[in-house]
Amino acid sequence: MRNRKLNVVIAQINPIAGDVDRNKDLIIDIIKNNQNSDIIAFPEMSLVGYPLMDHILDPLIRKRNAEAIEEIKNTNSKPTIILGTFTEPPELRGKFQFFYNSAIVIEGNDIKYVENKRLLPNYDVFDERRYFSFDKKFEPIEIKGINVGILICEDIWDDAYEIKVASNLISNGAEILIVINASPYHINKFNIRKDLVCDKSKQFSVPIVYINMVGGLDEIVYDGNSFISNKFGQIIFKAKAFKEDVVNIEINIDEENPIEEKNYEKDWRDNVVNALKLNLYDYYHKSGIFKGVVLGLSGGVDSAFTAYICASSLGSEKVTAIMMPTRYTSEESINLAKNLCDNTGINYIIHPIDKLFTSYEENFKDIMGELPFDVADENLQARIRATILMYYSNKYNWLLVSTGNKSEIGVGFCTLYGDTCGGKNIPGDLLKVQIYDICEWINREKEIIPRGIIERPPTAELRENQKDSDSIPVYETLDAILGEIIENGIGNEFDTLKDRGIDMETVLKVRKLYLNSEYKRRQLVQSIKVSDSAFGIGRRYPVLKRIKY
Repeated sequence: MRNRKLNVVIAQINPIAGDVDRNKDLIIDIIKNNQNSDIIAFPEMSLVGYPLMDHILDPLIRKRNAEAIEEIKNTNSKPTIILGTFTEPPELRGKFQFFYNSAIVIEGNDIKYVENKRLLPNYDVFDERRYFSFDKKFEPIEIKGINVGILICEDIWDDAYEIKVASNLISNGAEILIVINASPYHINKFNIRKDLVCDKSKQFSVPIVYINMVGGLDEIVYDGNSFISNKFGQIIFKAKAFKEDVVNIEINIDEENPIEEKNYEKDWRDNVVNALKLNLYDYYHKSGIFKGVVLGLSGGVDSAFTAYICASSLGSEKVTAIMMPTRYTSEESINLAKNLCDNTGINYIIHPIDKLFTSYEENFKDIMGELPFDVADENLQARIRATILMYYSNKYNWLLVSTGNKSEIGVGFCTLYGDTCGGKNIPGDLLKVQIYDICEWINREKEIIPRGIIERPPTAELRENQKDSDSIPVYETLDAILGEIIENGIGNEFDTLKDRGIDMETVLKVRKLYLNSEYKRRQLVQSIKVSDSAFGIGRRYPVLKRIKY
């Protein structure tokens, strides 16, 4: 009976896009500290960061990449190295896409093999066909006497493609599959990956090593959660979530018996909080230009949630909340905001704006005459607040974070150049009902988000006795309609929602608001993607259109 084993180091690292020298040093350090293994495998594009977008075309980046590959190769590693980066082979010169998305296999001080990605995603946040050429090789490579099939991210998601990468590698003799990935997070993503990979392990009766990147890049979060499945389709190892992790795992290629599998389920709210914290942390620290964070705090749930994420991610000492009351701001709002600051330990400043608002009103009255109070006056308050927040941001070099949720963004219930200002939007990919749910989870052990914030009717307090429900449907209804529109497009919302007591008039109102707000979404600050259908780079709709219904 054979009992062949491979010691595989899963190097779940957090690269910085474009900082090839820093990434290279991290990779070399891991190689030098893991010389007793058989294979050291790094995530997709981990040498240069992913996605590089058009920076991949820069001569400087291409030069650094080539030099770094040579330096890594010259470490003369005993284990085989599987390194994710891009290559530009001679056969692609003159083509529009003259790069491959590659896994470079290094043994000793030689490049033994280069495996190139066969399936190139061009949906959601992915735009790989803009840069990369397809490859059509399906040959396993022998490592320590075992035939190893190497796949790169989308290659394992081949069910939707005519080309079946895993099947071809198995047919050509692969006894284990290693998949290197830069797979973005969204809610329930780990379970989706787990089901896919474990099904393929069971189908082909081979172990699969799934190595994923970790870290934040723009609106994307890479969650790590690397794992290994055995040939029975069971997870035998899972790496940390939302953290770097370098682990040496022994894999029995000829395993004969299934195991008693652990439960790797985590509460979705825990994952969302960790995703937001990681993205904000990396944006703040990788940019290296900020000395703190500032946000406007209103006494509402969105800004309270945002303040909690900022304090949890960066430390409360780096966070300052600015409260900017007017004649319409209630004492309850100010007191709840103060309680939130006390609970989270963040700094706060009370900066009243009513004098400024009154000055604007008098100035406009001098020029335009007496006019009735309307949405322009409401928006003016938000824009005064934005000016003050930007002043604090510029004066102290603080990152301004905005606090608008996906429900408001979906129907344009936000003020351009007002509450939409900032460098990063924390809750922008969460519907209002999800934020309430997560706040209840945050309070599961002790009250951090004051109960009064969670229980009071949502209001922007831009006029007397204002409630959000004066302008838009209650959030439970609004979010149900928006969920249908965002996930499935416009047209069948009523058929899906009428059994839930939602009438056609309300559906049509939300649809109209959604369609008419595209110009706002096009200009909004970058949100952090935690859903599979975010308002961001993966979503493409024209601002100008006419859709009759």
